[in-house]
Amino acid sequence: MRRAAAGAVLAAWVLLCPLAAGAAISTACRVPDIFLTFDSDLGRTERLVDRSAPVRILMIGPQPDRQALSDKKRSRLEVELSRRLPNITFTIIDEGATQGLARDDFGRIRSAVERVAPDLIIWQVGTADALAATDPESFAQTLEQAADWLRGRNIDLVLIDPPFVPGVDHEHLYGRIVKQIDAVSDKERMNVVQQYGATSYLQSSARSPAEGRACMAELVAEAIVKAVTR
Repeated sequence: MRRAAAGAVLAAWVLLCPLAAGAAISTACRVPDIFLTFDSDLGRTERLVDRSAPVRILMIGPQPDRQALSDKKRSRLEVELSRRLPNITFTIIDEGATQGLARDDFGRIRSAVERVAPDLIIWQVGTADALAATDPESFAQTLEQAADWLRGRNIDLVLIDPPFVPGVDHEHLYGRIVKQIDAVSDKERMNVVQQYGATSYLQSSARSPAEGRACMAELVAEAIVKAVTR
């Protein structure tokens, strides 16, 4: 299993996994490569990058004022992608605030695909489902359906799992949904930026949770670029 709660397994990752390399990631945001490594290729995005063609990115997720990729961070994500691939024009399309339940987000994805024809979808998923105690099987089925639907339309998908937020009563709910995302992504070979693991690592490295979440634009950009240039 690629993700687990902070503790012994995280300590083993720190000892055994190299840090994400390269000058592209700032020192304050460096994490083990395992959190940024995808299970499969981003085939459509890679082909566009190889041709130096523009890439359209659709972002779906929870209320942006509460999450790592807020409107401000989205602008930074575009900057971080362009820093790594300066010859590529990235257009980030924001679908706006959502309730964040996976089944509702999937409906918005289907509608948005028809309107904006994205090449890549970045989907922050799981936070609202964790807090709402969504049935795990139903949640997993929604992710599988979304992956299959997008695959059939040759659209790349990157998931971002919930953040690690220490010191709150509902933290165990996040851990449970992260494990569910892990199981589904293993089965479907879905690509996940492991926000939970990365923010847990950064928090354990004497950084505040807010500082860890502030790194997500860099980490998402790094994971995507690693995938399309490997």
